[in-house]
Amino acid sequence: MARVTIGIAAFVLLACTGPGKGEASALVHAVDAYRRAPPESKAQRGKAVGDVLCTDAKVCDAKQACVAAIDPTVRALALKEEVAARVTDLEKGALAPNSPEASALPGKLDEAEKLLLDGRAKMATCDARLTDLHVEYGV
Repeated sequence: MARVTIGIAAFVLLACTGPGKGEASALVHAVDAYRRAPPESKAQRGKAVGDVLCTDAKVCDAKQACVAAIDPTVRALALKEEVAARVTDLEKGALAPNSPEASALPGKLDEAEKLLLDGRAKMATCDARLTDLHVEYGV
């Protein structure tokens, strides 16, 4: 009889949390890995956040908020890397200073800065949604 009661209690507990707790945990870990990643790994880790499976509405909401913050940051880092490579080309003489590509570099840096600011601003929403998941699922 005790086994039946424990089995029913476990079933009820699992039914109440459904897949949400596991999905929440996966999302929290993916975002943490993104945050700890060095700049050259941010794109890969950002993609991993986007790849987290979600069927639970709260997890999907948090995932959407986090992806909205991560995407502009990843794009900004790619632009920064591109500009750094072109500056190296300028220094080596492989790119003419008056070329259209060289002239576009300041605009690319401005765009990267705007993207970084956008990503930082949106990360506050991501953090709030992750906190909601911590409270809801204890992850």
